[in-house]
Amino acid sequence: MPETIGRIQSIWRFPIKSFQGQSIESTTLSEIGILGDRVFALRHKETGKILSGKHAKLGEQILEFEAGFDREPVAGEPLPPIQAKLAGKPIAVEGAGAFASACSEALGSPVELVAAGNTPETYETYWPEIDDLPIAGATLDFPLPLAEAGSFADFEPLQVLTTASLRHLASLAPDSEIDVSRFRPSLLIDTGDSTGFVENEWTGRTAELGDATIEFGAASPRCIMTTRSQAGLPRDPGVLRTLVQNNRQEFMGLNMPCLGVYAKVANAGGIRVGDELRFA
Repeated sequence: MPETIGRIQSIWRFPIKSFQGQSIESTTLSEIGILGDRVFALRHKETGKILSGKHAKLGEQILEFEAGFDREPVAGEPLPPIQAKLAGKPIAVEGAGAFASACSEALGSPVELVAAGNTPETYETYWPEIDDLPIAGATLDFPLPLAEAGSFADFEPLQVLTTASLRHLASLAPDSEIDVSRFRPSLLIDTGDSTGFVENEWTGRTAELGDATIEFGAASPRCIMTTRSQAGLPRDPGVLRTLVQNNRQEFMGLNMPCLGVYAKVANAGGIRVGDELRFA
């Protein structure tokens, strides 16, 4: 019999990379993850690099932008129009050019809106000065797509987080405001009374979720995005510092601060809030 680990508490979709996204009730999982997730991004017109919340100068501004589809996407059909807010101001997205112009004005830098495809891209990441954080103080370029073509996800199509890990982190960082919005998972799993960073033990395992099957990969490394003000949360370097001190896991040869776990979709299917997560 499959072992039930928990249930989906929330599903998150982020149509534009590093913008605030939508909490949704149901969706379709495919090989590139949640339908409509991270299918667009901003590219800096001068550097040619994709912009994200990890950017040293513009990251915090981008994290205050919001984007969501005006209706639920349907597999096999064109994506619906996007509704967006830039620094709290609603923007009518009537075309990629007009939207890019509005973003450029809000950021004070020239950008364009691009769709994810098969062409390799690069994005810039800044790593803050925190003791014992690997590559602290460095600015590095990473290739995209690192996950699947057709998505601007960083490493794998899905990032899974549990209520147990959020509670545990909150207990270790009592002065910090620990909220799921700071960590931007694809799926938040309610694991009941489980304790600790439970996802650390899921690497290499396969699970059933709704009508889909997912395979868990590496623990999810955390970066400067967790420390930045976003979604009403204050700037807080203590969040990342606590993970550096309490939950470092091996990732690509480095001992990185982690929270949650990456996953890929082995068998496509529909999922909804309340579905059980069961180890096969």
